[in-house]
Order: sequence, then C-alpha cells, then structure tokens
Amino acid sequence: MTLTSDPRSRATCDGCKRPAPGCWCGCVRLVANLVEVWIVQHPDEALQAKNTAGLLHRCLGHSRLQVGEVIPAPASVCGMALLYPPTPGDEHLPRPAAWPQSPVQTLLVLDATWRKSRRMLYLNPWMAALPRLSLHAAPPARYAIRRSHGEDQRSTLEACALALAQLDGDAGAYEPLWSAMEDFVALQQRLLREGRARQMSGTSPSG
Repeated sequence: MTLTSDPRSRATCDGCKRPAPGCWCGCVRLVANLVEVWIVQHPDEALQAKNTAGLLHRCLGHSRLQVGEVIPAPASVCGMALLYPPTPGDEHLPRPAAWPQSPVQTLLVLDATWRKSRRMLYLNPWMAALPRLSLHAAPPARYAIRRSHGEDQRSTLEACALALAQLDGDAGAYEPLWSAMEDFVALQQRLLREGRARQMSGTSPSG
C-alpha cells in the first residue's frame, strides 16, 4: 500500500484509492484466469466503498475494468459471452445468440444493481445479443455487507468466481477469489463496527 497524503484530506491509498483505514489492497489474491474478464461498471457503482469489482479486477491476471453506462461495441464479439440470467419474454431486448461451439474467450460482466444492469442492456443492444452464461446451482451468497434484492443475486466477485469455475471446470483454481472475498467482507465489517463505536463515543476517525 502506497499512501498519498493531502493536508486538506485523509491519506489515500494509491492502489485501491480508498482512505488508509479502508485500504483493501491486503485482500488481493492473484489468480491466473484462462478466460479474459471484461468488467463494465456502472458509474454509480464506482462510488461504492463496498463494491467488489475493483478487488476482482486486481485479483485476476487477465481482466479489464471499464466504467460507463453506454459502451461502444467492439470491432468483434466473436468468442464473447455475457454473464447474465435469462430474460425471457422481454421484447425490448435482442434475443441472445446461441451458445458458441468454440470455447469462450472473453466473459463480459456487468457491475451494477439489477435495475441498472437491465438499463445497460437496453442502452447497449450488442451486449444483450451476446450468448448468455447463467450460473448453475450457485451456493448461498457470502456477501453479507450489502443488501440483496433476491436470493439468487451475488456480488460481482462471487458471480465471476462461480462463472469462471463453471467455464473452466476447475473450481479449485478460483479458491483464492473466495479468500479475497472473505478478507474484504471482514474488513468492511470491522470498519462498520469502528464507525459505530466512534458515533457512540462522539469522536472522529482521527480523534
């Protein structure tokens, strides 16, 4: 962790861009994923301290993170699939393409709330037209620090870890992501407890 200090603000980590007490760089666990992961993050999520997309990006050796609600279509979508559940009967979205015969080379992951991710599909029809990857028999969510609107919803890191294991047929290769997730959740829970303690005592973070 490299800290950048400003006399007008608290020290900030250069790695995760979080204030020093909330730095999650120590949670990073490196994984050599076979399938490239392209994370498209809604701008609102980029402001969320408890968001896991940044941690996921730092953990994966073969990934990219792009922030935006509207993303220009790439020159080719060959070998690309979208991690997203089926949306049957939605006449406003293009019909997803059939699952490719060849192995998936790039997995597109939307980092957004359910409502905002649907809007992103409407605004980016090329995404909606990609072959869909849905999670099979996903275990209970471990992300206990942000409210979920459905039992089948997962954090971006959880969903991607499950999807990569499903694509590769090797769950063990992605165990480090679960370790990163557990450490991240523990960090956020500790920060929440400390924040509540400061409120009760009437002190500031530096007080």
